[in-house]
Amino acid sequence: VVRMLPTAALLLLAVSAVAKENATCDGPCGLRFRPSSQGDGRVDTTIGAWPWMVSLQVFTSHNHRRYHACGGTLLNSHWLLTAAHCFVSKKKVYDWRLIFGASEIVYGNDKPAKPPQQERYVEKIVIHEKYVPSLEHNDIALMKITPPVPCGQFIGTGCLPQFRAGPPRIPQVCWVAGWGFLKEKAPADPLQS
Repeated sequence: VVRMLPTAALLLLAVSAVAKENATCDGPCGLRFRPSSQGDGRVDTTIGAWPWMVSLQVFTSHNHRRYHACGGTLLNSHWLLTAAHCFVSKKKVYDWRLIFGASEIVYGNDKPAKPPQQERYVEKIVIHEKYVPSLEHNDIALMKITPPVPCGQFIGTGCLPQFRAGPPRIPQVCWVAGWGFLKEKAPADPLQS
């Protein structure tokens, strides 16, 4: 089920989802369980280094394989935040599988997620009502996770900015993380930053 909401309502839903449905992920957000730098400007990508990162994978029922399509940020045990452009061609909840706790993903995997990874389904997709695909304006969406995913040693929540926080007033370090190939035609996508 895909629903369209304005930005303010979408963010309010995300914030209230974090506040109200944080039953199994009630600890502080943004904690890295295994933070360490590799010394070459890239960040450690071992399991638990970026516990809020979620692999959104397109599921193909004819061969039961999952293909990584987008990344997301875990907000709590029930919701994750991602980009609306992920759903331009795949809008049905049954088209998706969510992989939590992964530091590396195999494109076209047909095997169950191995612990400490956890695989979940999607109950609902909520896309910003004013999303414009051609311009990528309002490129934001939420996904409701089913069953809820528990936080633990390798899975944790990311933080949302404070409402009306605006840009930082002092310089801050910012990391961007996501999956990608290290080499052309590589068999796996490691988490990178």
